[in-house]
Amino acid sequence: MNKLNSFVLLSALLAGCGGGGSESMTTAPAAGDSAPVNTVPDPIQSQPAITEFSLEESKPNETGAVVESTAQNSREIAVPDGFALSSQRSFNLRVTRSEEDDQPAYLSLCTDYQHHNDGSYRINYNSCLLRTSLSDYNYETVITVTNDTPGLVAALWFMDQSKEPLITDWRF
Repeated sequence: MNKLNSFVLLSALLAGCGGGGSESMTTAPAAGDSAPVNTVPDPIQSQPAITEFSLEESKPNETGAVVESTAQNSREIAVPDGFALSSQRSFNLRVTRSEEDDQPAYLSLCTDYQHHNDGSYRINYNSCLLRTSLSDYNYETVITVTNDTPGLVAALWFMDQSKEPLITDWRF
């Protein structure tokens, strides 16, 4: 009987959260769709934002003076002191929720997304760098991305399904 109860509870949890993930989700219907599936209205229009997102580069790249070189081959290249060739960037992610927003939520931070002209997003949730539940008012972490990452999108999903998710993005 214990196994049956566990199975029923697990099935209910998976059904309540959408089944455990999908490749992507569209937040607005495509042209010609009359009854869209898995659609969510633009969160900016559907509820007041009581949550703030902040993404700041930990050590922003400083643009120095351009160094002219007369090198004819790689052996002749001179690298200035202090030059660091880094293939990644680090960002401080901060999510600050108001005290009015005291319910648990789930945060996804992904790299592969499209922001449409109508304000909707298409997010590939398989590209998420971070997936975590939030129960506190403040959440902070450091995210490291490669230099070829063009941007990040954060989606904050509420356990109360009557509240629309908050989505924001940053382009680098």
